Amino acid sequence: MGKSGMVFEDSWGAAFAGVAACATRREYTKGDPIFSGGEVADYVYFIESGQVLIFVQKFTVEEEIKTLGPGDCFGEMAVFYKGRRTASARALTDVSLMSLDKGSFVRLLKSERALADKINALLARRNEELILKENVIDVTGMKGRHLHVGIKGDPSLRESAFTRERYQSIADKVMPQLTPRLEEMLIERSVCEIVVHFNSGEIRAVSVFNPFYDEIHPADKIVDEVYVDRHFPRVPYEDKSRLIRRLYGAIGGDDRFKTPYEDKSRLIRRLYGAIGGDDRFKTLPEPFKRIYAAFYDRWEALSPDEIRVALSRIAMLRDIPYFYLRNFTMSMARKAIRLQFNCDGTHIVSADDYARFVEENLTS
Repeated sequence: MGKSGMVFEDSWGAAFAGVAACATRREYTKGDPIFSGGEVADYVYFIESGQVLIFVQKFTVEEEIKTLGPGDCFGEMAVFYKGRRTASARALTDVSLMSLDKGSFVRLLKSERALADKINALLARRNEELILKENVIDVTGMKGRHLHVGIKGDPSLRESAFTRERYQSIADKVMPQLTPRLEEMLIERSVCEIVVHFNSGEIRAVSVFNPFYDEIHPADKIVDEVYVDRHFPRVPYEDKSRLIRRLYGAIGGDDRFKTPYEDKSRLIRRLYGAIGGDDRFKTLPEPFKRIYAAFYDRWEALSPDEIRVALSRIAMLRDIPYFYLRNFTMSMARKAIRLQFNCDGTHIVSADDYARFVEENLTS
């Protein structure tokens, strides 16, 4: 038996003989597709030698889930999830696989308890990985500080952008007064998220005291200091951050967040406490509990400086000839800014990369 076969046997122990007896060997050359997401699944694969890349396709971008090597198994999720591939697989090197048809695999699981236990543990881990990777923005916030996702829309919008006359909305007319007021709402008042719709001239605002509801206000009202004072109470930025953290932590229902940072994030955790205390949260599958716990551990608010920089560029992006800003979304609870232009879709940019993104679009 070769070294790769020994790795395979060591990985699967008592289940090795059963898999080897039923499987068919398949060879793939570096770069060959093995299967694609969405395809009907007929086989489960065990790697004898070589490396395989598992990935999901997000619009035009490949998001790597992981690289697998000798002794690893893949393709098993589709057997349990409606028979369709949940991800894609490609040979990173020349690869030798042992393939097991779906029927044989299911029968083997019923007769080999050791194999069934390993596959069940593998399914839980793989499902968690997919939940994280399939999101356009990693829900744990662990993707890193550099992010730019471009989502293409209707191509006819780009083609006709040069011939469409730009509509000057209420928001455009009051932009010099609107920008500092939005900054005030996010940094000094109860608002934790804003969405600016330029065509309609509406401002959507979410309060930390009611995060499940967005209020809709006309842009020309938001520039009125008395109006803002009436609708949005003053809350120090650190207190808002404290509230958000409190909300997230209470959902998890444990004492993990009793740290100095906890003192800065108390308010939100309390709000979500009612959810965390509900028995339905306790029945969530373990992958979701781990994902949310990781998010709570790593969460941090946008800084006031990041908010100021992003808002200061709105007018410039709105004034770009032809391909100009149409909608703008910013939340202090998420370090990514969502920008929709009039031409062909959406851009989601991290706070760190926002200034670069603006510069590139203003000079291109």
